[in-house]
Amino acid sequence: MIHPVDRAAATVVGKGPSRLRFFADGWGDPDLLVPPDVSIGPSPPITPSWVSRETDDSGRVVRFGNYDVGDRALPFRSQIGAVQSVEPAREVHRTVLLMAAWNEHDPRIRVAIAERLADQGIRSIIPENPFYGSRHPDPESHQQIRTVSDFMQMGLAAVTEAKGLLTGMRESGHELGVSGYSMGGNVAAIISATLNFPIATAPLAASHSPGPVFLDGALEAGIAWDALGGIDQHERLRAVLNSVSVLRVPPQEHLSRAVIVAGRGDGYIPMSATRALVDHWPGSELRVHRGGHATLVWYRKAALTSAIVASFDRMSRAS
Repeated sequence: MIHPVDRAAATVVGKGPSRLRFFADGWGDPDLLVPPDVSIGPSPPITPSWVSRETDDSGRVVRFGNYDVGDRALPFRSQIGAVQSVEPAREVHRTVLLMAAWNEHDPRIRVAIAERLADQGIRSIIPENPFYGSRHPDPESHQQIRTVSDFMQMGLAAVTEAKGLLTGMRESGHELGVSGYSMGGNVAAIISATLNFPIATAPLAASHSPGPVFLDGALEAGIAWDALGGIDQHERLRAVLNSVSVLRVPPQEHLSRAVIVAGRGDGYIPMSATRALVDHWPGSELRVHRGGHATLVWYRKAALTSAIVASFDRMSRAS
């Protein structure tokens, strides 16, 4: 049963102002709608330049940095990456990349999880998503994802940059991992599935692809169908979004040790889409908690943190 908070949010999405609709400018660049390469392979390493360092009230070290994305096809403001690090004051041997959720311009939820992880000896790297925050193409616009091709471009860039960051950190000798909530969980799953080296993996409230999220959950009410040519374009949109699916990538051995989290009443991520991910990664662990999409991340940060820690522990026991 869908959690009442998620049901209410779906009503708001469906009846909200038109300026907030997804894909309000239509399909966009047809070249970017072509299925991207989701096969296993390397990415050029990315090493951020850390420009500031501070210590919070609990003694955790917080750093801020940036890096040149190198992708000139992105909007101008999205071409410089921004990243934050949250770590314990003591030396650590585990580092996790935490990916952004949908429409996450402020990473406060990831920071809250990162603080819990730091208290358990894990460093977190929090990259700002292309098109979000300081990388928003047009700060005057309320909805940064104006076309389907914007979404595809954003997702591909997020995966490519994350793989580059993880590749760059590999020389540190740390145990590496990736996680994220909602869209961040889906992106984390794609990152781990397509890396050419093993990492701990914890997709939180994640689907195997964006297709079921936009078309079988609460977000469907926010799609500007008129701009796409009408509701009869439903299956075309599903085909485009499902072209980026973990199910298209043969499972690597390290994915058998992934820890996947779902909310029993999640109105945004269909349980069938999460179970498809679990089934595709034989041996992976599924943890189902009470709550919906919103309440799971609001009130069960300890459970989400525990899943990330467990993904590292499962990797360590297998090595």
